Amino acid sequence: MTCWKQAVDFDREIVAVYDKLLQAASSYCRDDGAHDLAAEAVTRALEHRDCYDPSRPLLSWCRAIMRNLWINAGCRLENVNTVRMGDEDCEGGAPPDVVTENNELLKIIRSMCGASVAVETLLEFAQGYSLAEIAERRGIPLGTVKRRIHDGRAMLHKALS
Repeated sequence: MTCWKQAVDFDREIVAVYDKLLQAASSYCRDDGAHDLAAEAVTRALEHRDCYDPSRPLLSWCRAIMRNLWINAGCRLENVNTVRMGDEDCEGGAPPDVVTENNELLKIIRSMCGASVAVETLLEFAQGYSLAEIAERRGIPLGTVKRRIHDGRAMLHKALS
């Protein structure tokens, strides 16, 4: 197959998966941000088409590009409208006693982290990753992720009581 023919096939495949990319992007961003994220993922895929392995699904490759763009841009925390634990600013932020409580909570969670994958999974979920993303990253079924989060919450509750 000629290079020109391969390029045309790649372009057609990108067009065919765009709607699915847009659906996935809407789970990351709201409104117009989803269109921008999907368009940027397609642009990056086109720029780096020589890195694509045709034996693998194009949609998965494009979704990985999109997820990396989203994570690197810091959109995950912006969309959730949260402040990372321990990042509070005492001046005009949380009172010192709340910061101290959060720091103590972080110490407890960090000490539990190596003891169980359930707590590690719970932390990923708390950082804003979806259940499906955690399952994909860890290579485990969705039901296992749900169970680990449940177990992690129970372990955390027990440690805090």
